[in-house]
Amino acid sequence: MSTYRMSLDGAAADDTMRQIDDAVELAVRRHEVFTEANRQIDGITVTRRSPDGAVEVTVGSNGNVLNVRCTEMVRTMPPHQVATTLQHVLQAAQAGVASRVAEILRAAAPDDPLTGHLVAKAHNAFPPPPPPTPGSPADSRQRQMAIGAIESDDAVQPYRTARRRPSRGRNQNPDDWTGRSILS
Repeated sequence: MSTYRMSLDGAAADDTMRQIDDAVELAVRRHEVFTEANRQIDGITVTRRSPDGAVEVTVGSNGNVLNVRCTEMVRTMPPHQVATTLQHVLQAAQAGVASRVAEILRAAAPDDPLTGHLVAKAHNAFPPPPPPTPGSPADSRQRQMAIGAIESDDAVQPYRTARRRPSRGRNQNPDDWTGRSILS
């Protein structure tokens, strides 16, 4: 009876060792696959350009800006439109990074649960920019304004002249100009 029990324990031990060896081999292969994918991801650069070609932005794999290029067209754009266009193009480039990360990971380990997690994390970190609303500065169409239309919500402050303080000279008679400048 003890011999039979020993052989079962030996078979169970062999099975456990095989499972451990398989798990180690799987972990090593998974490490190699994700290390190579990480190397490819580190080399990602994405460039996006505004529809009108005024602004171009290049970002690296971490979403940091590597280069910004503006054409002469930005000189004719109001500052808020330049800022909005730049922000939109930057977000589009960062979203491009998320798409490239997804491509690389899905090609490297399509069935691995870690792939799905990392792809979702990349898309959460770099969501696509919202689509431009008609008439917004990021919209490729030109805004047109009627003459006399108010462009912003900020009220224009009327020009105010400084109040003149009464002179404290010796003579308080306003008709007596002796000793005073005509400009005072």
